Amino acid sequence: MNHPNQRSGRGDRSGRSDHDRSRSSTPVSPLMVPMLFLGLLVGFVAGYFLLWWGLVAVAAVLAIAASLVLTGRSRDGATGIVTGVVLGYLGIMLVALFRGAL
Repeated sequence: MNHPNQRSGRGDRSGRSDHDRSRSSTPVSPLMVPMLFLGLLVGFVAGYFLLWWGLVAVAAVLAIAASLVLTGRSRDGATGIVTGVVLGYLGIMLVALFRGAL
């Protein structure tokens, strides 16, 4: 009777303890991954073709995502698109910087 699951009233039928349940992964919204890839594409294109004017596109996406979150719509989708756009834009800007194009 040394194991916590062997004591009466502890654990559940699956044999998982409270500690195991607290470490379980959180579900990911099905909208998160497509929005992340779309954001990467938008950020890459904005940085590649528009260079510094691409910051306007990044700012517009940030504003749209913030308005989606504030109006109570998809928070996961907004997080995905913001992360994608910022990573895509910064990634292509770093490539341009290291290649000497900036």
